[in-house]
Amino acid sequence: MSAQPQRIRSVALIYSEAGEVLLILRRKEGRHYATLPGGGIEDGETPAQACAREVLEEVSLTVQVGPEVAVMENLGNREYYFLAEVLGGEMGLGDGPEALRQSEDNHYDPQWVKLSRLEAVNLLPTEVRALVREHAR
Repeated sequence: MSAQPQRIRSVALIYSEAGEVLLILRRKEGRHYATLPGGGIEDGETPAQACAREVLEEVSLTVQVGPEVAVMENLGNREYYFLAEVLGGEMGLGDGPEALRQSEDNHYDPQWVKLSRLEAVNLLPTEVRALVREHAR
């Protein structure tokens, strides 16, 4: 019998027409890394609804959530991955909890990253690198 996940998250894979993927470059406690936009699913939300909300909160973009492309287990968390398309907004740090936690030791920087530069980025969790490449347009 498998244990219940500690946290259930929803994550967006968002690509630009210019061959880029949207990442959040992070600096936290001296570590530099990048993540895809996403976060916890709230009570009453579907994974797709959480995906759209998290993207808006984290990077100020409204998205159309497309198909689910993967479900992964990571550090005891279950993560649902969706393709998403930008409908509107101006990319920048949103007004979600990340903005409140922003500090010199806990920095969030949403950026479009060329797929050709993906190998140079410390993308976490490491398993998502293959997923990002697989679904790139």
